[in-house]
Amino acid sequence: MCEVGEPSRILASTPSSSTSGCLSNDESAEDHLLPSSLAAEELQLALNKEATEDELLKAISRCKDLVLESNQCSLERKWLVRHLIELRLRLQECREAMVDPQHPRNKSSGVSKRTVRGHHLNLQPLLRSTSSKYCDHCTGTIWSVVQAWYECEDCGYSCHHKCISQIIRECAHVVASERGSYELEICPEEGLSAQKYLCAECRSPLPINKDWSEARRCDYSGLYYCTACHWGSSAVVPARVVHNWDLSPQPVCQASLQQLRVTANRPLLNLEELNPRLFSFVHELSLVRRLRQELHGMRKYLSVCRNATEDHLLWKHVDVPHLVETPELYSLQDLVDTHSGELPSKLHTVIDVFTKHIKVRCEVCRGRGHICEICSNDEVLFPFDAAAVICKDCNAVLHKSCFNRKNNNCPKCIRIERRKEQEQVEDGQTEA
Repeated sequence: MCEVGEPSRILASTPSSSTSGCLSNDESAEDHLLPSSLAAEELQLALNKEATEDELLKAISRCKDLVLESNQCSLERKWLVRHLIELRLRLQECREAMVDPQHPRNKSSGVSKRTVRGHHLNLQPLLRSTSSKYCDHCTGTIWSVVQAWYECEDCGYSCHHKCISQIIRECAHVVASERGSYELEICPEEGLSAQKYLCAECRSPLPINKDWSEARRCDYSGLYYCTACHWGSSAVVPARVVHNWDLSPQPVCQASLQQLRVTANRPLLNLEELNPRLFSFVHELSLVRRLRQELHGMRKYLSVCRNATEDHLLWKHVDVPHLVETPELYSLQDLVDTHSGELPSKLHTVIDVFTKHIKVRCEVCRGRGHICEICSNDEVLFPFDAAAVICKDCNAVLHKSCFNRKNNNCPKCIRIERRKEQEQVEDGQTEA
């Protein structure tokens, strides 16, 4: 992940398909661009996807004439033939819209945005694309050039317009928000019999034979799915990371894949509570914890520094707030970045910038430093320094070596205790 907080790159993957969108093996993307010789005909060919039925009929007629006028096997004729097919499909869609008031081309019905099972679906523009897109409901290819289709702005769920009324999967954003945590049991499988041999999502029967089976197990939920709900995608599973530090991608269903993508950057894992021994076995993780604790200490200085606030120093270099604000919480993406070595490198860079501001450039922050009361040398101490220790009772900042030499006895605490005893003696003399 190029930046901390960027959407996960190695978190999940989906197997490629043999379908190649609108392009065949011997076609290139340039073949679908408007030839320069037809630029003058752009308006008459109704390239605007909002064309009316009359405009489409005129465009079809004009396109037929141009096909006859063009040379055989020329680039212009190939483009015109494809465009003629597209115009006829759009004309059919336009006529269907006049019959069906809920059709997405009816802008007056306000269906450019739909809300179904928590999905905030937005109507996508009809654009040419060399990448394949598949419907999350019927698994069919979405031909973005001629088909009306929707995409959820929260979880990325995609579907044809005709499939909207049949959506059965809840939005991954809603599911993750309601649950508030990950499934932290490694593959909590109950077996097909517990599911009555039905797909866990669409409830379609799962055929079981001696030699083969269409049932696919999701390593995250432990449930079995049909091939329409489990595409063989893979993702890093939080339970395996927390308990075994296993970051190898595991097969997951589409619903789990979308949930993991939605929550990839949410700080949902408290490793100190879930598996504190992990820090002693994983050196990189122990390093990240120490660096984040230092950043948390620096944040207290930068958040009240006028110079740092004016320069937006704190958030200019930290694009993921929880890395500084809540050092005990980790997102799944943080753990992936820790394993790859990217997060420690990022934190080292941020610490260097903050340290220069606090200790060198800013007189205000430097003036908030501390002097060790035990050795009383001129070295300015800060609570986030590795050589410093903070007294739990009075918050005095001392050298760690000096504090250990005094058997963990803080001079400030001793002074406060003596003052209390003296006040008690004076109060007793006054009463007498």
